[in-house]
Amino acid sequence: MADTKELMAQAQALGNAIAGHARVRDYLAARQAVQNSVDTQTLLRDYQQHTEHIRKLEAEQKPIEVADKQKLAALEHRMSGDDALKSLMRSQADYAELMTQINRAMEAALVAAQTPGESK
Repeated sequence: MADTKELMAQAQALGNAIAGHARVRDYLAARQAVQNSVDTQTLLRDYQQHTEHIRKLEAEQKPIEVADKQKLAALEHRMSGDDALKSLMRSQADYAELMTQINRAMEAALVAAQTPGESK
């Protein structure tokens, strides 16, 4: 049985291994590319402000004008064509899948440890 210090060392080793995985490196690079792109940051800010504007109109039960709907569609279209955002979305999905697999593996080990008569 591992003591707390040993367990923390193993957790740190796992964290280091995860950080070095290609999916994680790709995700971090894609995230940095989005942060470094002035155009992408402007697009995200415009989209966020416009969706907030539309939510506010909905909350106040005011009509959403055709121009607002068109602007939202145009922003969404621009976002779908932004290479930095596309790369981020792909790498984010890959990263999430990796983390899900890791969490399932840890959960399986915990379940196995709680199940009497089964070997680890």
